[in-house]
Amino acid sequence: MEKFRNLTFQLPTFSSSSPSAKLSKAFKFNSDHHVLPRTRTSASGNPFDDGPNLEEMFFTFLAICTMGAVAAFQGKWFAVSGGTGFTLFLLLLSFFLTSFLLLVPLTYDRWDALKRPAQFLHQTRSRFILHAFGTGVMLLASFIVTISAWTEAGCKNADDDPHAKLGDSFKQGLSQWCTNKKATAVFEWLSFAAWLVLFILTSLTFRRERRREPSFIPPSSPHADDSAPYRYGTDDDQDAEKPESDVYFPSYEAPYGYTRSDKMMTAQTGARTNGNGEYIDGKAIGLPASRGSEERSRTMQLAFNDPYAQVRASLSTEAADRGYSTPAGQPLSHYHATLPNPPLYGAYNV
Repeated sequence: MEKFRNLTFQLPTFSSSSPSAKLSKAFKFNSDHHVLPRTRTSASGNPFDDGPNLEEMFFTFLAICTMGAVAAFQGKWFAVSGGTGFTLFLLLLSFFLTSFLLLVPLTYDRWDALKRPAQFLHQTRSRFILHAFGTGVMLLASFIVTISAWTEAGCKNADDDPHAKLGDSFKQGLSQWCTNKKATAVFEWLSFAAWLVLFILTSLTFRRERRREPSFIPPSSPHADDSAPYRYGTDDDQDAEKPESDVYFPSYEAPYGYTRSDKMMTAQTGARTNGNGEYIDGKAIGLPASRGSEERSRTMQLAFNDPYAQVRASLSTEAADRGYSTPAGQPLSHYHATLPNPPLYGAYNV
C-alpha cells in the first residue's frame, strides 16, 4: 500500500492550462450559461434543459439501425419497398432535426458559434413549430411500420409470403426480418413519446408567454393610454409636437391668393409691405434682415421674387408717361394678388 501511494504521488499533474484540461472543460456542460435560460417560474422548466432530447435521439438512432437491417434484407432478395424507403427518410429527418435542436444551443453556449440558429431557437414560437413537425413525422413513421409489421402475411406464416418461392434460405431469414421490423416499430413509438413530451413542454411555455402579452387595444380608443402597458402613438400626439407656425410652412387658414408666397418671400429677402400691399425693401428703410437672408443662393432669389413686380412697374411707368393719374390714397396695386387694376382716366375732361 505504501508503494502504491508513492507511485500516486509521483504521477505528473496537469495544470488547468494544459490541452487535456481545456478539452475536458469544453465538453463539460454548464447549465448556468446557455443561450436558452432555465425558467424558474414553473416546474416544467425550459424544454431544452428538461426535455428528453437525448432519449429522443437514442430511440431514433436504434430505429434507424433496425430499419436499415430490414432494408438490407429486402435489397438482398428482391428490392427495397417504397414503404421501407419512406420510413427510412422520415427517421433520418427526425434524427437530424433532433441533433439540430440539441447541438445548436450547446455549441453556442460552449464556443459562441451558430449565433443565428441559436437566436432562431430562442424564440418559443420557432421551437413550438419544430417540435410539432417532429412529433407528426414520428407519428407517421410509427403507424407505417406498425401496420406493416403486424399485418405482413409472411410474419405469420413463411409459406404465405408472396416471395416464398425464393427458397428455404429466404424463409429462414424471414423470421429475423419480421423481428427487426417489429423492433423498429417499438423504437419509433418510444421516440414518438419523447417528441410528444417535448411538444407538450413547449406548448406550456408558449401558452404561458402568450398570457403575459398585452391584449390589443386600438390606438383610437379613449382609454388606450390608461389601461394598456404600452402607449401607442396617435396623430394628435405627433401633431402636438410640431410648432404652431413656421416661417416656411405657415398655417393653411390664410385666405386665398399669394399670401403663402408673400410670407415666404418676406422671410427670405427681408422685404415688407405697406398698407397698400406694395413691397418695400427692408434694407432701404433700415429694417433688420431675417435669419438666413445673406446665405440664400441665386436660385432662391429668383424663386422668391414677386412675379407681378415687373408688370406693375411697367404699367406705372406707362401711366406716368401718358399723363394718367390715380386718386390719392389709391396706388396702382393688385387686389389679393390678382391682375392689376385698370388705369383711371382722370386727366381727360369731357
